[in-house]
Parts: sequence; structure tokens; C-alpha cells
Amino acid sequence: MLVQDTNTAAGSAPLPLFYKTPVVVCLEHHRDAGLAGVAEYDFCRDAAAIPIVAGEFPAALRHYPIVFAMDEQASPLALVGMRKGHNLFVERDGSWRAGSYVPAYVRRYPFIVLETPEGGQLLTVDQASERFTPAGMAQNDDHRIFDDQGLPTQLTRSAMDFCFAFQIDHTHTVTFAQALRSAGLLTPYHADFRLPDGARHRVDGFHAVNEEAFRALPAETVADWHVKGWLALVNFHFASMHSFQNLLDLNAQRATERKALA
Repeated sequence: MLVQDTNTAAGSAPLPLFYKTPVVVCLEHHRDAGLAGVAEYDFCRDAAAIPIVAGEFPAALRHYPIVFAMDEQASPLALVGMRKGHNLFVERDGSWRAGSYVPAYVRRYPFIVLETPEGGQLLTVDQASERFTPAGMAQNDDHRIFDDQGLPTQLTRSAMDFCFAFQIDHTHTVTFAQALRSAGLLTPYHADFRLPDGARHRVDGFHAVNEEAFRALPAETVADWHVKGWLALVNFHFASMHSFQNLLDLNAQRATERKALA
């Protein structure tokens, strides 16, 4: 079953970031299919921002500014670059920068959960992924999707558990982000930097929580958000903004590396 390419279907929402041809995992089509053994991150090399969910805020804030998309869903994003098309955390060999948190959205790829119109959920895999090996083309060191008995392998079971858990956290995160939006707390934000060569650079195109408006929330809202854990999430967001310096330092390091290779 092929998930419709909504990038070309009029009136439909676009496919999720990175996914091109996700199909439902099924024995009929994937009996001998698999994934290449080594996970690389070239597929997100051009992403300057990656979606994250609420449960990741404590880990992500140490490495990335956490901001919010300028759309109706106001999805939380981890900024991984200072300009469009440049992910500072993907190394030349395709690995993720050592010691840096890898967002769950990236780790689940090429799998993702498809929600059906009836409210069901199905595990899908992006057949456009460079890791995906179609039936009859899998190598000995590939991780198969189904075993010889036609049962899901450990790879597939782990992917299902991970994707379904991610989906649950995503649902909670959407509720949190919508609450921020409804309360009028999200405002356009930009960060200005002076680069090592003296040039000035601005990072913008996203929302942040207005701290003054947040501190002025009614007492009943504060109490409700405290119970839901949303006050902590907002404070994690505030703390993460210090990670802009991390981006600036890494951007300078990448520039030095490029000069050394020139």
C-alpha cells in the first residue's frame, strides 16, 4: 500500500520531512527486504531545523536552541544549523557529531507511523531511503524486516515500539504547542550574530515564547500547566536559547575545516 505523495496531490498536506515514498510494511512486499546495517545521516544533511517532541526537551536543550515553527501547528524544532540547507551536526562521513543528542525524528527514519482515516496506525518504511534494500537485493550484512518464518524481526519490532511511542509523545506535544499558541505566547524571534570574519548574520523564521507574556499568565493557567508539565517545557525552551552559542562555535569550526580542505 503506497502512501499518497501529497506533495503533488492538490489540497493535501505535504509528506513529513525526509520521507518521499513511505509504504506500509507488509510480508507480501517486504518478505526479503531489509535495511543496510550502518545508519548514516546524509538524508538530513540539508536540514537546518528538525522536529522534536516534548519528551526530548531536557536532552536536546544542551545542544540545540528549541524554537517553534511559524505555522498553525507550531511544532517544536531543534535548530541544527544557522542557515537553510546546512546541518552543522552531520559530519563529512555521514555520522552525527559525536557527543551530540540525535533527535528521535532522525533516529526513527526510515520508519514512520501512518494514521488511517479510521484512526488506526500502521508502520511504514520509506523505500526512497538509501538504507532500504528491496526484496531480492538484501546483502548478508543487512538487517531483514521479516525472518524466515515470516515474522517481524527484532529490527521491525523495535521500530514499531519506537515509532508508536514517538507518536504518543507527538500527540502530547501538539496539545502543548497549541496551548502556547492559544495563549498568545508565541512571537516571531530572531538571533543576530557576528561571525569570526566580522560579518553579521541573522537566524530567523521561527517563533519563541514571549517571556513577559508567559510570566503574566493567570494563576489558574499556571496551576493547570504545572500539573501537565508544560511550565517545565517552557523553561526548557528558555534554557535552550543559550545553545545558540553552540551553533555559532560549531559554525566557526566548520568554516575552519572547509578552509583546511581548500
